[in-house]
Amino acid sequence: MKSNLAKGFAFAMLATVAGAGHFWVQSANNQALADTTVGKAMPAFELSDIDGAKHTLADYAGKIVVVEFGNIGCPYSRGTDPDLITLAQTYAPKGVVVLGIDSNATNSPADIKKYATEKGKSYPILKDTENKYADMVGAKTTPEVYVIDKDGKLAYHGAFDDRAQPDKKGKTPYVENAVKALLDGKAVETKEVKSWGCGIKRVTK
Repeated sequence: MKSNLAKGFAFAMLATVAGAGHFWVQSANNQALADTTVGKAMPAFELSDIDGAKHTLADYAGKIVVVEFGNIGCPYSRGTDPDLITLAQTYAPKGVVVLGIDSNATNSPADIKKYATEKGKSYPILKDTENKYADMVGAKTTPEVYVIDKDGKLAYHGAFDDRAQPDKKGKTPYVENAVKALLDGKAVETKEVKSWGCGIKRVTK
């Protein structure tokens, strides 16, 4: 009886995404939750992009990496995209890598590619099939950002900025501030801010 209750909880746990009024469902394929404490090594991944090419976190060793969980159907994610594109273009010459990850069961690689082409996204967008990596790192919202330093350690996690509306840029650019600090060899002042947006549309079984 007890094991059945535990199984049911693991298969259908609901959690409220703070400040957004959305819900997410924990997948039946849930990975063991990794330690994503700021300062610890970011969990590795091997994911294919929307063109089928494989990417691993190890491919970007020695670089600052910005990982953004996004969703083409989420107004908050779509609203952040122009600013994320600008960030990618601005800091690419300095060796900063931006990677998008789509963990939503509702989005096909073809749909993601169509949207990325229309919006001018030139950085890789990876498809997290069955939201396994999102489950591993505990990502819940879109957008939700992880900034990784040159040693592969998590330096910042959370909101892109402090915007109150989907398509209006916030006054405090948390992600860009973290990138600037790392490039300057300084400590990131604001290391974690609760993310906002839509819940990741996880698979259910």
